[in-house]
Amino acid sequence: MRVIKNNNLFAIGVIFIGLLIILATVLLASVPPVDRDALIHHLAIPKLYLKAGKIIDLPCMEYSYYPMNLDMLYMVSLYFGSDIAPKFIHFSFALFTAFLVFQYLNNRLNRLYALLGSILFLSIPIIVKLSITVYVDLGLVFFSTASLLAILKCVENGFKVKYILIAGAACGLAMGTKYNGLITFLLLSLLVPFLYSRFSKDKSQNKNSLNSSVKSIAWAFIFVFSAFVIFSPWTIRNYIWTKNPLYPFYNSVFTSKIENPCVISKFTEDSGATGLGILGYRMLLYEENWWETAFLPIRIFFQGEDNNPKYFDGRLSPLLLIFSIFAFIAFNKKKELYDYEKNVFLAFAALFFFFAFFSTELRIRYFAPSIPPLVILSVYGVKNLVEEALGGFIVQSQFRAGVIKRALPLAVLIVGAAYMIISTAGYFAEQFKTVKPLEYLSGKISRDDYIASFRYEYPAMQYINKKLPPDATVLFFYLGGRGYYCDRNYIPDSGNSVKMLYNMISSIQSDKDVRSFFKQVGITHFLINNAIFMRSLGANINTNESNAISLFMHKHAKKLFDEKGYSIFQLN
Repeated sequence: MRVIKNNNLFAIGVIFIGLLIILATVLLASVPPVDRDALIHHLAIPKLYLKAGKIIDLPCMEYSYYPMNLDMLYMVSLYFGSDIAPKFIHFSFALFTAFLVFQYLNNRLNRLYALLGSILFLSIPIIVKLSITVYVDLGLVFFSTASLLAILKCVENGFKVKYILIAGAACGLAMGTKYNGLITFLLLSLLVPFLYSRFSKDKSQNKNSLNSSVKSIAWAFIFVFSAFVIFSPWTIRNYIWTKNPLYPFYNSVFTSKIENPCVISKFTEDSGATGLGILGYRMLLYEENWWETAFLPIRIFFQGEDNNPKYFDGRLSPLLLIFSIFAFIAFNKKKELYDYEKNVFLAFAALFFFFAFFSTELRIRYFAPSIPPLVILSVYGVKNLVEEALGGFIVQSQFRAGVIKRALPLAVLIVGAAYMIISTAGYFAEQFKTVKPLEYLSGKISRDDYIASFRYEYPAMQYINKKLPPDATVLFFYLGGRGYYCDRNYIPDSGNSVKMLYNMISSIQSDKDVRSFFKQVGITHFLINNAIFMRSLGANINTNESNAISLFMHKHAKKLFDEKGYSIFQLN
């Protein structure tokens, strides 16, 4: 009875911490969106679709060709007038993933460990950060985890077709949420035939190996087919618009052809690949030593920092690495029925990280689907430590002797628990200081003032929305594409904007042709980030080109607005 009572008290404590985490996350999410990708893509594109009354081709916005499962949900929220609700939609996928973790651990271990796993997942800094932003990564995490666990459920239930169909559908939804879901698809497509060849009845009954191989391929085909059926609407859309179903990627495989290219595309210059590769580029950009680069898979657990690409633009928890190691150290040497699943989780997490790392810049959210498997492994590690440290006092209601033998596992548990509580509390305190939700929710600061305090271009956007004519089209210079708060037509900046402007100017034959040229391309105004624009005039082009731009701006552009380092010019 005492063991049950102690377990219940511990469970109540874990639930209380979980409720605090959820409440704090809700408060942090209850402010207007100011995050980069939300303003570039995840809210901006749905807003343009609503304005047009349909899904339209936006050739000036390359990111509009990305799959948009979650963005479509955000569009519903925007239709009803809320751009804060999409944060809660995104956060809900973190809660759904926590439930998947809970359900799995509850079936394999017990409810106490299941609660611990759910709270550990929700407390990881990168999950907290994503939960308060309008991104799509948590949707990818949920669908990838659901697909992986459905495959394991399929193995557990003797390879019933319904589970492989569920796994395929979930994987298709992952791909339709973000292109990184293609990594999930690749890994799970290989996992399905491998697990079938090892654990099917054909294997246990020593049936013909050729027949078993054919069936394993058939199961893989079912998974692949169901995944692509769900993913296909986005590939069909892209093929119709660009002749590349995965545009803007894999252009070397598919011959991309946009029927109506962006009006400024012929004036922009592709910087091209550096030729250094991901590792070489990172070593050059961040001046890392070879050993720093070699230890990247370890460093990501310890050195993460929000909004700093050098330190992976996000934070993980070292507990994921430390406790996961103990998942494979069984002190009692007892063989568990589902031990193979640990190897599956480890392989998925490691391989996903590997593919994500070598396909793009290293940012923690890019390999977020690795986190739930690592959380599950961490809880297995905690279980092993508990059984060794307490001799089964909690789990088996017995207490063995051997204090010295239990000292190390007990120390790891105590330090780990203390670190989790302190680091989680510290991270939330940091977020409250940065996000300042209480000032906004209390009415101390208005919506406009709140947005302007984070996005200095916002007053310029307000001027555009109030003062420029409805048919105006604004060309951005060094805004990073953040156009959500602009209610007029706009063309986001791309790459070396001053070089693009020079190419435009040099294509005009005389001063008399300026008006007709910009009327033809449909641009009426410029919105310029002054500091970066002026710095680029001196660094990214030569003196003659810089002088040509300065002369053009003096003769043909009239300044209408200048505030917080952003200027609006009207083309004469």
